[in-house]
Amino acid sequence: MLKRITAIGFISLLILLLAAAPATAHNGALIVGDNITDAMKADYNDYIIKEGTTLSILLIHGHGFEYDFGNISESVNVTIVSPDGTKKNVATQTVSEEIDLILSDEKGTVTYQKINYNFTQSGTYFLYATLPGETIELVKLAIFVGEGTWDDWNKNLGLPLEFTLYTRMSGLAEGETVYGKLVYANGTGAENVKYYVEPVKTAEESKALQEMLVSDYATGESIYLIYSKRAMTDEDGRFVSTISEQGVWTFVASAEADGTSYKATYTFPVLPQFYGTESIPAEAENETPGFGMVLAVLAIIGVGAFMFMRRK
Repeated sequence: MLKRITAIGFISLLILLLAAAPATAHNGALIVGDNITDAMKADYNDYIIKEGTTLSILLIHGHGFEYDFGNISESVNVTIVSPDGTKKNVATQTVSEEIDLILSDEKGTVTYQKINYNFTQSGTYFLYATLPGETIELVKLAIFVGEGTWDDWNKNLGLPLEFTLYTRMSGLAEGETVYGKLVYANGTGAENVKYYVEPVKTAEESKALQEMLVSDYATGESIYLIYSKRAMTDEDGRFVSTISEQGVWTFVASAEADGTSYKATYTFPVLPQFYGTESIPAEAENETPGFGMVLAVLAIIGVGAFMFMRRK
């Protein structure tokens, strides 16, 4: 009996310790939104903006697809790289917010970091920040402003571990493929590194998804099989990934460089599919004005020429 009680006590203590331990599987991310609730509802219109727009940008830690977040309690600097190459460090402000905890079906308080910034130049802005820890997290975000986003969207910032995209992300639509490379600071590709890509979801979407998984799948961890799509870079650090849904997504990868563990993230918007033949109205299928008339005239000319040749 004593052994049994001791075993139960040990297991209970272990559970408490695990519950108190930081959620190391969580990811840092820079994401657009005035608060977490707002950020989880954001779409491509919040990342592709007009010149002179002021955005609120959050530095969060968690999994957006299951509405599960940890705390970032200390201010950090967010470095903003403007289209003309100038850099500016902006200190974050600490914010706490009460949210629904989907996994426990309770309410809780989450602490995160926030900046506000006015994007005045046309072109692609890059933002990044560093979260210290046993694994140093390097979070990266692109904001596309005005008409100048045709250039520099594939810029490498020289971070210790970094996602560099070869696909212009300001025009990426659902169902399309992303080509990119995971690189170290010296430009060398991160060879055979596992990475994954995951979306953000609202509280309502996350709860419905969680309930569906619990009822239809053998394990609640199936949510990771569905929404943490994992793959591996090749020997040059290159990767290819198809993004299945519109919304906001984040690439995540972990690797060591010079004996230090790093985790890199890159957050990006995905547009709805905006082309294809299925949605084209029947009356719009023929876009050439008077095309039918042109065919009729050509037919008449052809018949006339044929009759003329026969008379000869």
